[in-house]
Amino acid sequence: MPPFRHRHPLHDGNPVLEHLGALPVAILETDEEGVLRTWAGAAERMFGWSAAEVLGSHLDRLELVHEADIALVDAVLDRLRSGHDPHLVHRNRVRTRSGEIRHSEWTRIVLAGRPGRRPAILSYVADVTGQVQIETTALSARADLERWLRANPSGCCGLDRQWFITHWNPAAERMLERSRAEVVGREVWEVFPELRGTPFHLAFEEAFADGHLRVVEDRAPRGRAWYSVTAVPSARGLNVFFNDVTGRRQLEHDLLSTEAFRNRLRRV
Repeated sequence: MPPFRHRHPLHDGNPVLEHLGALPVAILETDEEGVLRTWAGAAERMFGWSAAEVLGSHLDRLELVHEADIALVDAVLDRLRSGHDPHLVHRNRVRTRSGEIRHSEWTRIVLAGRPGRRPAILSYVADVTGQVQIETTALSARADLERWLRANPSGCCGLDRQWFITHWNPAAERMLERSRAEVVGREVWEVFPELRGTPFHLAFEEAFADGHLRVVEDRAPRGRAWYSVTAVPSARGLNVFFNDVTGRRQLEHDLLSTEAFRNRLRRV
């Protein structure tokens, strides 16, 4: 077997793509076995390894994912590999080559592969550490939070450490058709028993356990609606912000379907 050549497959002599290193996002591509075949954009600046050091190696060898977020990332990859979703967006912490812990947002896209084989995955990674720090600081200020919650177009539910609902803003009332009087003071699992065991439940548990926010996007346990949910831990419990993203998901599905149709036409 010929030796692996350290190069960026995305470049391939294209003079425009040779400037990928100036991008603010890292570009990673792994093959069916999880071996890195692209390490471009801000990857070296963000994580600390050069392309020559990592191309041809298994991504897991770098131990990028913070140990507390491994279960979350594994669940995302399982969903992608099962064909359940063509792409997913999530946040998790990473540990750089120097040992620094940073927050990152990953857009993972399934690439077409051979039937019966695990798909290759293309990932765009943004460093959102500054954004996370700002969000956490802002949301920890209780007085400002209360004023913000009343005007926020996102739904917001507050949970104490015994899972009782402590606040419920007007947007949450409109979105989930439950009044504040109906839910505040009750255990969330009593009000929404269908949430048990879902990715949302897992995100809440993890945020409580390690004090770091979680972002999850998934379909509601009942119905066709999709929600983007951010769970932000605080000294008192958990602030859960959610938005109905069904329209965006449908638009993405339509765009992907159109692109797939165009690709089939090209092959005819």
